[in-house]
Amino acid sequence: MSLFENHLFDNDTPDLANIINSVNVGIWEFDVNNKEVKWSAGLFNILGYKPGEIESSYLNFIDNLIYYQDRASFLATINNRTPQSSEITYIRILTKNGYEWFQSTVQRHARSKITGTLINVNQFKFSELQLETNNTFIAETNKLLKVGSWEFNTLERVLFFNNEALEILELHHRPATVDELIAYFEPEHVKILAAAMEDCIRIGRPYDLDLKLKTGRGKIIWTKMKAVAKIDNYGKCLAVKGVIQDIDVTKHSENKLKSTLHLTNQKNERLQNFAYITSHNLRSYASNLKLMLNLYEESKSYAEQQTILSHIRTISASLNATIEHLNEIVKIDLVINEEKILIEFELLFKNILNALQSNIQAANAIIEYDFSECPGVYYLPAYLESIFHNLLTNALKYRSPSRQAVVKCKSIRENEHVYLIFEDNGMGIDMKKNGNKIFGMYQTFHANADAQGIGLYITRNQIEALGGSINVDSALNIGTKFTIKLS
Repeated sequence: MSLFENHLFDNDTPDLANIINSVNVGIWEFDVNNKEVKWSAGLFNILGYKPGEIESSYLNFIDNLIYYQDRASFLATINNRTPQSSEITYIRILTKNGYEWFQSTVQRHARSKITGTLINVNQFKFSELQLETNNTFIAETNKLLKVGSWEFNTLERVLFFNNEALEILELHHRPATVDELIAYFEPEHVKILAAAMEDCIRIGRPYDLDLKLKTGRGKIIWTKMKAVAKIDNYGKCLAVKGVIQDIDVTKHSENKLKSTLHLTNQKNERLQNFAYITSHNLRSYASNLKLMLNLYEESKSYAEQQTILSHIRTISASLNATIEHLNEIVKIDLVINEEKILIEFELLFKNILNALQSNIQAANAIIEYDFSECPGVYYLPAYLESIFHNLLTNALKYRSPSRQAVVKCKSIRENEHVYLIFEDNGMGIDMKKNGNKIFGMYQTFHANADAQGIGLYITRNQIEALGGSINVDSALNIGTKFTIKLS
């Protein structure tokens, strides 16, 4: 039995031929001078043919069997004229079952002969291509989901980031240390992430956090940081593996939804209050008016009629005040979509002071203000005027009888938000007893005859309708401090 179609070995080597032909490898020899080609029986076999079933010529192999896109790379190995050189390439060859992948090794010899081997690597190549496809799919999915991975080797203190993670951070180089990574996060989140990372390394506690960071290009985005610890048999942390995801769009949508729900709840609360006033208060006034008018008609005495008329006037005044309150509640939703304009705090505050000058003088109050840190804000003029007016009149109305009234107002800017701080040294409120009632409708906490309990309710709703907030800190016989976030 010969190894090649035209006997390469003499008849003294039949055992070697048998061994080589039994291996799933094809061997060929090409004489550069006369273009003669010899194939091993194994080469026919791996192509799916019996020896002699197909033409084993140079031209047939090049023109008909090698896939046209792989022809150039194979010929480049054939044309390499370096003696004893050995080159490996991967090509597709037309077998009896169709094109399959082969590893081709070509070696040139000094005697103008070239030998080579072909090994079928079709299954391996398909697995490799599948893995590459899967990796590409994962990479593309991660890009769509804006997810990157990272790993911190606690023993070597090395931090690794994949390309997707670096794209989220908008960095061209990976942070060298954990501290350098944490430094990209916003100040209010640095301690949170540092503590979570320390616990993960020290006791293996995983974490899942929504945090804000500043990218390499200075953009502030929301990210999700998740990590787990890889530990050894003794519980020691070997590495921390995690993912970072850009959730900025999702987070803003979530916050917008929360804000919308909050506004909806506020509107529902105002609607309930409106319904309560109309169903309870107005009905009460109507019943009282009807009763007084009946008494007036039945009365025979002039003095008694005058007394009844006095009661009617009182009921009418209260009814008018209630209708005005209803009007204020309705206006909150009517003007919310009006255009905001830049308002100078000092100019508006001075106008309020001028309007309340007689009240200020009657109270012998000292009014101090400082709007230098943040001179103005984009806001609805009617709302801001109402806020100033209500807080200032409240401070004057509920001043302490035992000391001169001092009212202070200032503006500050903090973390891109504008705040108003309004303080007085008045009678104060018992927060333990009434803290949850301060902004309720018709809630009063002092025995003032002119107390109506509507001002702070209106103020809070105006502020919250525009996405702000108001907080209060108060103590009896010390004073009250309102902190208002306008934007």
